[in-house]
Amino acid sequence: MASRTSSAISLTKTIIGAGLLSMPLAFSTDGIVVGVIIILVAAITSGYGLFLQAYVSRYTSPGHATFFALSSLTYKSLSVVFDLAIAIQCFGCAISYLVLVGDIMPTIFGSPFWSPKVFWILASTFVCVPLSFLRNLDSLKYSSILGLAAIAYMSILVIFHFFLGDAYVPGERHLVPQSAWGVFSTFSIIVFAFTGHQNMFSIINEASDRSLQGLTSLITTAILASSGLFVAVGLAGYLTFGDLVSGNIILSYSHSLSATIGKLCIVFMVLFSFPLMLHPARISVNNIYQWLISPKESSVEIDDETPLLESQAPSPPIKKTFVPLTVILLVVGYILAVSVKSFALVLAVVGATGSTAISFILPGLFGYKLIGSESAIISRYEKLLKTLSLLLVVWGVVVMVVCLYVSLR
Repeated sequence: MASRTSSAISLTKTIIGAGLLSMPLAFSTDGIVVGVIIILVAAITSGYGLFLQAYVSRYTSPGHATFFALSSLTYKSLSVVFDLAIAIQCFGCAISYLVLVGDIMPTIFGSPFWSPKVFWILASTFVCVPLSFLRNLDSLKYSSILGLAAIAYMSILVIFHFFLGDAYVPGERHLVPQSAWGVFSTFSIIVFAFTGHQNMFSIINEASDRSLQGLTSLITTAILASSGLFVAVGLAGYLTFGDLVSGNIILSYSHSLSATIGKLCIVFMVLFSFPLMLHPARISVNNIYQWLISPKESSVEIDDETPLLESQAPSPPIKKTFVPLTVILLVVGYILAVSVKSFALVLAVVGATGSTAISFILPGLFGYKLIGSESAIISRYEKLLKTLSLLLVVWGVVVMVVCLYVSLR
């Protein structure tokens, strides 16, 4: 069982990823005031989605909470669609990490071989492959600690240079956005920066304290830490470079030892994030595979007569498929990473749909369907939670529409 500290590290590391480095760019379009407001809104909505996952996990057998299990209790006909969205989103994100490694490492060390990008992507197997074969998130706590250490260094680098003033670049700095389109163009950076929902059920299953109070405290800690870091790095980077800041704040600094170490920290961060993305992708791919070979047994519908825990379909076993699925995902992921020149649009579309579904729509639907379903009389508190769950679904749809419009425009 994972300790509270281990669970907090896993959730915080899952949330804080490459999105941190793009926060100053978001502030450059949103302005200081609106940028902070959007971060707070994103923190609240994402935090509520995580809370709903913790709340509805009690409707499943202890230690077996998954998107599949909740789908079997609520919307069984859509369970495979939900898993497909999770698999594509998490797998696509994992591949993007490999591509980022291939883009950054040649700028630091170069390569003596045929293609620097391909060489460094393949070299990442020495880190990514062993970590990908660890079966649970608690086993990844030490790599997550190293990833958080890399994040801490990059954050200190940005904040330190801001206070030192040695990297100051003349440029426009605004309190409010100069155009609505500018806000829309970077809206997804902030909203999706808080996405950690893909691993939340695994964290719940492995947690030593699965009480709602304990899980709520865990979520609050992770969200507050993430929010504080996003605001600090976003403001420090924006105030340093103004509207001339690049999409990756570390790459904005002139060549120096500290900036080079910062680039290495980016690589370490994404390498240690890779297995955190592969973990939920593997679970969802396994669910889809089991659904394909036994569609009639994949899920059951909740009714008014059968107790919830008895009506729940067990999550498909992954023990026998763990190794082959891991090998397949790694091989396909690396082939795509070294062969696809640019899939930015694909990732943007997948992010707009997959991340929105995982963070807002699915938790909201689960909460609206399950909260209060075990009793004939619903309390005011449960009614409030159901209403907020429905509003979270609406928020998710709005986010999806806005982000898809920006991506396809």
